[in-house]
Amino acid sequence: MGAKKQNLIQPLSWVKLDPDYQNRKGYDPDFLALRVPAPKLGKALRKTATLGVLAYEHFSVLLHPERKFAFWTAVNIDGASERRLGNRAADVWWADKRDDKAYVAHQVNDTFYKKSGFERGHLVRRLDPAWGSDDDEAARGEADSFHFTNCTPQVPKLNKQWWAKVENHVLDTANARDQQISVFSGCLFTTADPPYRGVNIPLAYWKVVAWTVGKSRPQLRSLGFFVKQDEAVAKLLKSKTVQPLAVELDAVPAAIQGYQTTVEELESKTGLSFGALADKTVDVYARKRSTRLAPLAFDTVDVYRRLRKPADLITE
Repeated sequence: MGAKKQNLIQPLSWVKLDPDYQNRKGYDPDFLALRVPAPKLGKALRKTATLGVLAYEHFSVLLHPERKFAFWTAVNIDGASERRLGNRAADVWWADKRDDKAYVAHQVNDTFYKKSGFERGHLVRRLDPAWGSDDDEAARGEADSFHFTNCTPQVPKLNKQWWAKVENHVLDTANARDQQISVFSGCLFTTADPPYRGVNIPLAYWKVVAWTVGKSRPQLRSLGFFVKQDEAVAKLLKSKTVQPLAVELDAVPAAIQGYQTTVEELESKTGLSFGALADKTVDVYARKRSTRLAPLAFDTVDVYRRLRKPADLITE
């Protein structure tokens, strides 16, 4: 973003947040140059989704009422309007108590996380919605990211090494128009997710990132990414019953491992629909795969592209 001057604001994440949710518009599908709706639940998931979408500052969340974590989160990120945040203090998280507290029973709180070995990991990162025309708007977005509706149990290495860096890599390398992207994230719910303290721990998390390129005739681009923590969870829980997801992905399991795949493949894994983002002319990984000389061999070997670090992600 060059050497533009950034404002220093006092972060609001560790004081009482704005309880008037009426001023939150949530995720904006028209944020990019081309319309990008939030994910849609497939038929098998619709009967489970008994809660409504929760709107926050610059992002929205749809909770899975039985798993108590998000089906999906959707956030708009405006790199050109970000506000630099003040020094971070100790985290404070809170439950979303709107709608006569109807959602509280479907949120995992600090009682679960205390001495669990898991970090309270953001799905929508703390800095993602921290932008706006003034400090109040930016700080409200940052504070909203600390709701338990946006929280998942993540082993520390996943939280620090992978989850916090994917969007930065896209913004830095994808030539996103006006440095704007929309990001969808969620849990890769599976029957293998092990029970712990009354909930089932997700063994993997996914992201779908959308942006546009070109100014006179913008074109949509997307990428699909997920990171697994199966081996690390098994070690943390001292469990021999956690089945490593790596069995179906590659022959060398690792404690924490990131993968790039097609958005279409993530649709099949999550039961969600991402609309045009799954199109082979839009998805940067699908576009790259289609140029290979031996596409059939590529399809069988490289449905998942194992990554050493976030900078290995294909973004164009």
